[in-house]
Amino acid sequence: MNIINRLVQYSYKHKLTHVPSALSMLTYIDTIFTNKLIVPYRDRIILGKPFGSQAYYLTWRGLGYIDDIEALSVGVKHSEIDFVDYGEETMGNALGVATGIAIANPDQTVWVNITDATLQMGSTLEAIQYIGHNNIKNVIMTIDNNDCQVTGRTSNVISTTPVIDFIYNNRWSVTECPGHNPQAILDMYPTITLNPRAIIYNTTKGYGMPYMEQDPITWHYKHIEHV
Repeated sequence: MNIINRLVQYSYKHKLTHVPSALSMLTYIDTIFTNKLIVPYRDRIILGKPFGSQAYYLTWRGLGYIDDIEALSVGVKHSEIDFVDYGEETMGNALGVATGIAIANPDQTVWVNITDATLQMGSTLEAIQYIGHNNIKNVIMTIDNNDCQVTGRTSNVISTTPVIDFIYNNRWSVTECPGHNPQAILDMYPTITLNPRAIIYNTTKGYGMPYMEQDPITWHYKHIEHV
């Protein structure tokens, strides 16, 4: 059974929501951790996209980092997993938290995963400026760029396209990558030489499940009733 089917089965069994969000980032999350581009306990892990937690849990269990995932929350809570430094419940704080951790731990990579809607938050923009201005080199920010949030298409609610230029203009190294192509993800990583780094994964919400891809807004909070 491939990882998409495992996630769908797991979500169905536990009546979990945020399934399209999990499918959106599943490929790049699995690729990053399976190939040790980010490693728990070695690197610091900040989750600005904690919902769709099935993608994290199934990947980490498959790699032996956690055992029992049956009782874990819908959103990743840092109080439940010891190698997660921060899992936010209110959007917009993760990159600021990552900034502080990066300053305090300059010899460790600080990985923060967010969604494109997080780029609408003023606190995120402030952190982008601060990190770039101070050349905080040990931050890697990955963005699940699926153009979808609970109230509609991100590009229609508040377009984040200008923010991509904003990241460039604030002295970040920025790379765009197809988020559902493992080989492209692996090929892209060695080319990232400047710091701080932002990787924009262009993704499809509900990827791998056509009925979710066609109507991701309706499916945002729904759980799967049959498989």
